[in-house]
Amino acid sequence: MAEQKPARNDLLLRTLKTELAFFDTGGYGRPFRSGWRPTLLLRDSAACINYNSTGRQTSCGDCPLFEMVPAAARNTIVPCHHIPLNARGNTIASIYRKNTQKDLDEHYREWLSALIQKTQQH
Repeated sequence: MAEQKPARNDLLLRTLKTELAFFDTGGYGRPFRSGWRPTLLLRDSAACINYNSTGRQTSCGDCPLFEMVPAAARNTIVPCHHIPLNARGNTIASIYRKNTQKDLDEHYREWLSALIQKTQQH
């Protein structure tokens, strides 16, 4: 079991770095595939386990970020949008509802950077 945690941390770190690179290179500024809806943080990123799925999707429970989703939000349509991004408990979902895109981008990038740093230390 001791070997499983480093592997999980490695997967989490790769996922977070992929997401930060996607974010920093303007991946969310491009229209999602068909262009009929805005691109959603995490869900429309290459870091998402269902990013290129056609047909049947993989369970979000298999995502390395899923452990961060509060139990009450694990059965939502986009569980990762309920991960607390800061000490105040702001989530992607709550910021989408109440703030600007600029606010969301700032909170999200800060969270990604801090989580990458924390994961690298462990």
